[in-house]
Amino acid sequence: MKRNIRLKALRIILFLVNVAAVLPILIVAFYNVPSADDFSMAFEVHEAYSSGGFLPALIKAVYMGIWYYFNWTGVYFSNTLTALAPSVFDEHLYFLGTWSVLSMFALGLWYFLKQLLTGILRVEKHLAGCITSIMFFMLVQCMPVGASRVEGFFWYSGAINYLFMFGFALLWLGIILKLAGAEIVKGYMVPVLSVMGFLLGGANYMTSLSLGIISVCILIVSIISGVSENAPLEKQIEYRKHVIVTIAERFTGLRRVYIPAICQLVGLLLSVIAPGNRVRSASSVFNPIKAVLMAIYYTMDAMLGKWLTWPVIILLVFLIPFLWKATGRIKRFYGFEHPVIFTAFCFLLTAASITPPIYATGNIEAGRIQALFFMQGMLLLVLIIGYMCGWIRYVIKPAKLIDGDALAKRKPKDLLEDAFLGQHATRVVFAVSAAFIAGSLLAVKPDPDLYTATTAMVDVISGEASRYRNEFDSRLEVLKDDGVEDVVLTPYSVQPHLLFFSDITRDEKDWLNQAMAEYYHKNRVVIKD
Repeated sequence: MKRNIRLKALRIILFLVNVAAVLPILIVAFYNVPSADDFSMAFEVHEAYSSGGFLPALIKAVYMGIWYYFNWTGVYFSNTLTALAPSVFDEHLYFLGTWSVLSMFALGLWYFLKQLLTGILRVEKHLAGCITSIMFFMLVQCMPVGASRVEGFFWYSGAINYLFMFGFALLWLGIILKLAGAEIVKGYMVPVLSVMGFLLGGANYMTSLSLGIISVCILIVSIISGVSENAPLEKQIEYRKHVIVTIAERFTGLRRVYIPAICQLVGLLLSVIAPGNRVRSASSVFNPIKAVLMAIYYTMDAMLGKWLTWPVIILLVFLIPFLWKATGRIKRFYGFEHPVIFTAFCFLLTAASITPPIYATGNIEAGRIQALFFMQGMLLLVLIIGYMCGWIRYVIKPAKLIDGDALAKRKPKDLLEDAFLGQHATRVVFAVSAAFIAGSLLAVKPDPDLYTATTAMVDVISGEASRYRNEFDSRLEVLKDDGVEDVVLTPYSVQPHLLFFSDITRDEKDWLNQAMAEYYHKNRVVIKD
């Protein structure tokens, strides 16, 4: 790992691995079909498209975002995109939901880490690329099995509301970092970023609240650094005795983005006070304090337990040499003096993200919530590990703790130290890679759900995905037949692991049945016994 050519080659390999791993997910998406909210929330837009075309449908989607704001929930941006489901235009375009969510997440993660690592922290680009690729694989392929993958990637109404917004939020944060570190800011960038911030204020509350906390931090840093900079010299010396002042002065560039931060907070405030929220707030399960305490518990349980499957653990170990090497470059520009503050901030930011659903429903069992919880939590956990690598390397300084005799005898602890410092880092990377590949090959047969890609491959190769799609197409023939008013459908014979979310029932009064009946202009729709 001492030579750029090695890192460059490894970066290319890791990128190709991700491409190969994502392809099965994109392919299985072609067999996906709409369900549940895809009918109920997109009905009005579908009507507008059927009668007027794309532009009226787009206008109707914006209108529905406003309507839901006043009548159901305040997440105006999420509601607008949910109403604009691809199946509105043609049921066979439903795969675009998965494609758009994965594309936005990939773009957001790449741009955020690019600006953080290479832009702000000055990490070498190939090293940053390796870190990004490993993180992308871990977040997408190692997502918890079951509803998290279905609702996170494949069920449009859940995926567009949560993981698409998360990717969009990362993109916004990446642009924030770019402007904060830029010497010259183009005039149009702040207005664009402000609009993005306002839209994200109307995203799901997990994302908008997390960004709201970050926006508050941006404003605090801007105010403190501005006051310190304009104070007399003796006052500056006095101010710098406080940790918060020294931290704020390192990030004075954030003053360039205080307007986008304010716009995001304005959007969040408008979302919170939405008249439609009264419908849901009336049924809140817990008081705010209990919700916060439960969020902290769930976060600790997930970060230190549930998420740490053996593939995740190996990938984290795989990341450590790269993160350790990156700290060598970062130390030239930033220190690692506040590990407790940084760790607490990342941990509590993760906990804050799940506080809204706990407060509203008393749990975080929904797959889309679990998916976003995992994505954000694991991303912040990796940042914590990276920070701790820098703190150990430059504050604890383990190299200085090894005496001359130990260095001469090459004890195991010295080899470990060499691995982190770079002398044997390449060997460590290849050893961990071999362990990961071997473990995966041994485990994937008894556990085909080990990775999202392997589950997708099973759904396609087994024929369940194509059968599921064909059976839906058979339903469409009946649902689009104007001569049939009372529709009785055959139950699906298969339920692909990644594609199936829900189906109508035998009860014609079930909201799922009523939503489908309204969507296709039928008197009633039921599943036959």
